[in-house]
Amino acid sequence: MTRGLSLVVLAGGLSRRMGRDKATLSAGGPTITERIIERLSPVVDEVILAAGARNLELGGARIVHDHFPGAGPLAGIHAGLRATAFDYAWVVACDYPDIDPAIGRCLARAVTGFDVAVPLIAGRAQGVCAVYSVRLVALIEQLIGSDRRSVDALLESCSVRYLDEGELRQVEPKLRSFRNLNTPADYDEWLRSTPARC
Repeated sequence: MTRGLSLVVLAGGLSRRMGRDKATLSAGGPTITERIIERLSPVVDEVILAAGARNLELGGARIVHDHFPGAGPLAGIHAGLRATAFDYAWVVACDYPDIDPAIGRCLARAVTGFDVAVPLIAGRAQGVCAVYSVRLVALIEQLIGSDRRSVDALLESCSVRYLDEGELRQVEPKLRSFRNLNTPADYDEWLRSTPARC
């Protein structure tokens, strides 16, 4: 078990491109969110579900709501960091159904000495699958207050350890962890290509 690490699952989005709530999509029995929690809970010390303004209930997860409604994923990160009992939180969006626990362990090791450890996939920072320090709560509040409400704005304003694909492939060779589901077509393809689902 990774000591002193929370899991914050972001499940408060509007799912506009999907057209239905991504957090409650079926993963062949449990929801995708439940699948993520089941897969990742063995490597963290607590599980927090950042549910935005909605009432979601999932066993084993503590529910938190946004302090800044309408501020997108940054508000969910903020709510999760405020709620954690530990110094760091692994933030994962609820549309990463194949996220591997090894990624969290890798990020937790890499974040030492930094505010954030973030994967880089195809040159793009995966800010909703990253380990954040609780020290960032005040900075996030400043950013939201100045109408800089993107995760990218946060990453531009703090010390970041970026992990490239080569580093990530050492722990998860095919990088399936970073397949996210944004549209009905993504979801249908994932269901077709994922024969064994927990």
